[in-house]
Amino acid sequence: MNERKYKERNAKTSTKSAVERSRVRLLMGAIFRRYAVCMCSWVFLSVVKDAEIKELLKKAHQISQTHVDELTELFSSEKIPIPVGFGEQDVNKGVPALFDDIFMDIYVNKMAIGGMKKYARALSAVRRQDIYDYLSRCVKESDSLLEDSNHVILRKSMLMRPPVIPYPVKVNFVDHKTFISPFFSQKHPLTSLEITTIQEIVNTNVLGKTLMLAFSQVAATQKLRSYFFDGVKLASKQIKQFTELLSEADLPSPRLLDAYVTNSTISPFSDKLMMYHTSTAVTIAIDNCGAGLSMSFRSDVALEFSQLIGRIGKYGKDGIRIMIEQGWMEEPPMATDHKKLTEK
Repeated sequence: MNERKYKERNAKTSTKSAVERSRVRLLMGAIFRRYAVCMCSWVFLSVVKDAEIKELLKKAHQISQTHVDELTELFSSEKIPIPVGFGEQDVNKGVPALFDDIFMDIYVNKMAIGGMKKYARALSAVRRQDIYDYLSRCVKESDSLLEDSNHVILRKSMLMRPPVIPYPVKVNFVDHKTFISPFFSQKHPLTSLEITTIQEIVNTNVLGKTLMLAFSQVAATQKLRSYFFDGVKLASKQIKQFTELLSEADLPSPRLLDAYVTNSTISPFSDKLMMYHTSTAVTIAIDNCGAGLSMSFRSDVALEFSQLIGRIGKYGKDGIRIMIEQGWMEEPPMATDHKKLTEK
């Protein structure tokens, strides 16, 4: 091999390695999620009574623990600092249950849905084979966990089934401009896509409200209790607004899960872990609203989504400030600040 080709090959290898390392750093968010789910499923396992739900929690915990171990090994091999994340100091297994068994199953169900979305999105951006294989397996495991939790939910009749609309009898074309009218007085019936996104947003807020309600009972400081209860009020407002849209279309709404929070005032989780869960809930909520906004033809529905993103974003920023003040927020990987480097 001549010298020119040798240099070209080395240059390509060097560039590829840098790109691959950047892909690995993107997994830091994944390891945080897995730390959190692993800790929560571990606590739930210590108090769950239902045998079927216990087996589901065992599976969720095993998957999460395996992911944490694999990502830790990957980071070590790439010489990337291991995130502090969470550990035994962030859980208290010897306290009364904060949630009913039914909520634990619904929690696993929603975390599996969130995991599928995140892993599938990451998968589309990865070229490195070992990372691709890992994320592909994550999608399959999330799918399996979702399927198992769905079966348990249906067998126990925990949740109302989603809205049903009739099949169309023929193909129709939109022939009037009121379909995309900017005037709220001219509304077409909700489309199937709008119904799906509204249902998903209500479901997410129902779960989020229940989490915030429980966290507000057990947080260590008044500042955190107030912050979590602000989350309860925000979620309640969103549930009310979107269930009204479903009601106007004579469609059923998901039922609340507040009854599945016990009267315990002793926290099984550290304040840091509860704040991380809140941050994750905010991310999922904004993601759902963005998806809903992109699929909405009705002006009133689109306006609801866009305003909601702003309200949720503000609540999320308030939470980030608290995490920074407490020294709980680890700095995420960032691009090189070349301007700062030139000033040295």
